[in-house]
Amino acid sequence: MTVRLLHQTDLFRPYIDPDDHWDLACVYALAASGQLELGGVLVDFPPDHYPGRSPDVTGVAQLSYLTGLPTHMAVGSSMPYTHDRASLNALSRRDRAGAEFILKYLRDSYGPAYISIVGSCRDLAVAAKLDPDLFHDKCTGIYLNAGTGHPDVAKQRGTEYNVELNAAAYAATFDIPCPIYWMPCFETMRDSTDRKVERFGTFYHFKQSDVLPKLSPALQSYFTYSLEARTDARYLQPLLAPQSDASSWFTIHADRLMWSTAGFFHMLSQSVDKVGKIIAGSNEDDAIFGFLPVDIKCDPNGVTTWTNAGADSNRFLFEVKNPDSYASAMTAAMATLLGNIQ
Repeated sequence: MTVRLLHQTDLFRPYIDPDDHWDLACVYALAASGQLELGGVLVDFPPDHYPGRSPDVTGVAQLSYLTGLPTHMAVGSSMPYTHDRASLNALSRRDRAGAEFILKYLRDSYGPAYISIVGSCRDLAVAAKLDPDLFHDKCTGIYLNAGTGHPDVAKQRGTEYNVELNAAAYAATFDIPCPIYWMPCFETMRDSTDRKVERFGTFYHFKQSDVLPKLSPALQSYFTYSLEARTDARYLQPLLAPQSDASSWFTIHADRLMWSTAGFFHMLSQSVDKVGKIIAGSNEDDAIFGFLPVDIKCDPNGVTTWTNAGADSNRFLFEVKNPDSYASAMTAAMATLLGNIQ
């Protein structure tokens, strides 16, 4: 049966971090190739500490046009999640819309239904509080891109950004009664100039010049429009005349920091080998990443601890198996995947 995905993202215009535009393109590329059905895109409500941002409706619309796929999109809650039931009941209709979007997606799904979280867990936590049984019965798995994965809490050295957005919601996610594929953004929080790949962190980086020239002209134009933070509402025109919409030198040569790519392959039972070839997930010996069964505890402040568990666990921790090849291989695999958008 067709795999379905609801993709939750902090996708804004102007961007806070344009890795979300790369992630969204990967999701649409998988849908365009027929490997999954995109059940919806849920965009976070803009955080107060980054004023002047709005959910990037135009970025979603551009990829919808390029792939010929309909747009199903909602905007998340402006109110932080708390464990207080009275606060949940007091949410306005617009602040419940993101959670209801998730619940409708699950109710309408038959077969494998996944959720990817690459921003705040706020709306997911509200949805699970409203109807936990629906997650037990219908959600095949949640790919949670947040947090720090070092087994020694003292060495995690800080709180990762997606956790900071709503720590209580992040903590509540680990109580949801369905499989959780935890993808810590880092093993240990560190200076932004430290580009080291670590065993229990999804982070990697690449030069955009290694990927952008390999993409179709129209998709390059999508990235130019996003990476250069344009706010012109006439989003279709650059896609229709991409030859006149060249990327700036800075856009071409900038470094791009990434985190979430591996989860998109894994939910399709795929992996990546050390030279960047997309392979069947069953070829574990050749895979550069995998997931370990673990037991996870998370306190209300978003501090996460884990221990190894048996095969019957439904909590899994991302693991880099080949740190030396991980960044280059993920970059090559992503470039291949994005070739599905013409």
